[in-house]
Amino acid sequence: MNTDLNSKYLIASDFLNELRGKIVLVKSDFNVPIHDGAVVDDYRIARSAPFIKKLLVSGAIPLLATHLGRPKGYDQKYSLDVIVDSVSSNLGHQAEIIRFDEKNNRYHNDQLSRDYIQKLIEGGKISILDNIRFHPDEQRNKGGLAKALAGIIDLSIQNAFGTAHRTEDTSNYIHTLVPGLAGDLLHVEIEGHKEIKKPNSPYTVIVGGDKVKDSLNLVRRILWAVKTSHQINSINPELMTSIGESLVDSVLVGGHLMNAFIYAQVDIANDSTLVKLKPEAARNIRGLRNQSFLEEYNLRSRQVEEEVRLAKGLLRLYNNYQIVNQFKGDSNSFDDFDIADKRRLIIPVDYSVLRSGKKADLTLFELNNGDHILDIGTRTKRIYDAIISRSRTIVWNGSMGTDENECKEGTRSIIDSIHKNKAAVKERGGGTTNYMVSDYESEKAEQFDLGFKSTGGGATLLETVLDSPVTVCLRMSFQKLIRGGYDPKFRYLRDAVSISYLLAK
Repeated sequence: MNTDLNSKYLIASDFLNELRGKIVLVKSDFNVPIHDGAVVDDYRIARSAPFIKKLLVSGAIPLLATHLGRPKGYDQKYSLDVIVDSVSSNLGHQAEIIRFDEKNNRYHNDQLSRDYIQKLIEGGKISILDNIRFHPDEQRNKGGLAKALAGIIDLSIQNAFGTAHRTEDTSNYIHTLVPGLAGDLLHVEIEGHKEIKKPNSPYTVIVGGDKVKDSLNLVRRILWAVKTSHQINSINPELMTSIGESLVDSVLVGGHLMNAFIYAQVDIANDSTLVKLKPEAARNIRGLRNQSFLEEYNLRSRQVEEEVRLAKGLLRLYNNYQIVNQFKGDSNSFDDFDIADKRRLIIPVDYSVLRSGKKADLTLFELNNGDHILDIGTRTKRIYDAIISRSRTIVWNGSMGTDENECKEGTRSIIDSIHKNKAAVKERGGGTTNYMVSDYESEKAEQFDLGFKSTGGGATLLETVLDSPVTVCLRMSFQKLIRGGYDPKFRYLRDAVSISYLLAK
């Protein structure tokens, strides 16, 4: 089979006639920013709406599925009630939630049924599963939820790029049971990310936000990646001499990751390192050892311990002891050396800190007990701007501040830096990231040139190094369908695919 067919996946809009009258699971990403119990940016819902409306017009019967937040099992505060009005207004149909039965860890049988979903659509309503992460099997990809849904639905449609980097029941296991197709939004995302897969150096990735452990693992994968990681590059003969070379040149960090890297630097600065620093810096860093000196960051937490361990590993491999360059000699200036020289992981050299109710820009060795890290500092903004200005590929996800509503300056400096670079391939993604850009644009009454606008955050970062699990799964579903691997009842779709995709070639 040729390369084109190996990378093929089904696009739902190509088979609308086959979807008529079918109940189709539509995996969506309605995980929108919530503040004070209200939706503050419905961009993800609005971007999903046109495709869902297209399904309704075609006569398909959508069963919507999305997560909201990060619940650990059933938790009423993560119910979809808070987004129902936004979903309903964007779709022009009242959304009706299929409720989760917390006692039995499943959706209520009287609602999760073909008859109930059919009656809802006949009454002008559209069904939506309450937060799919309430189900214990969703994130474990174990099949319990997928098997329950497979008895109700006819086909699965993936339209959620925001969770494409995860393996879950409703986006992976489900396709072992029923064929999977890509919705318009996911199709646009898959095609839109092709440019950031190409090795166009200098290549810079900017990582912030509040999902520290996930982001640190993504940073590790990004720094591991080589220029021929993607299939699209491995068939490019011009890259023969680049096999084994790193894809990404610089990773810049901010957001809640700063806390992990602060503790990691303090821990990694052994005596042989400290003797290279100014005496004042060495003395103060020694005083911070083994202390939970930052507000709201508990070193005794198992999760924090793992975050710091991951950060230490990244510093050792990719940071080339930036701490030494920061504090050696008598100068407080960073103009006498290039912070990006011989290091690919770039961490802040100063921080915007809240201390006793007042803000100040402080370096690592100036931190004290009770300090609260708010944002990247002024000198860090300057260094990040210099790196971004010379980049030819820029991928960004996550705010630089630790509170996107209160700490905006660092994020806005990143926006300004990316906007000024007119020569680079650019992409930004994530609900909070897009919200903060929109907020800045509204305030400035102008549009910023930030390149492709993705609905996914972590998924966008993962796309720099590999194709998402959902993309791969859809390709495998295509192969399984055309080879007759699904139940014979899907023969109608196999025949349609043969005519549309295979015989047309």
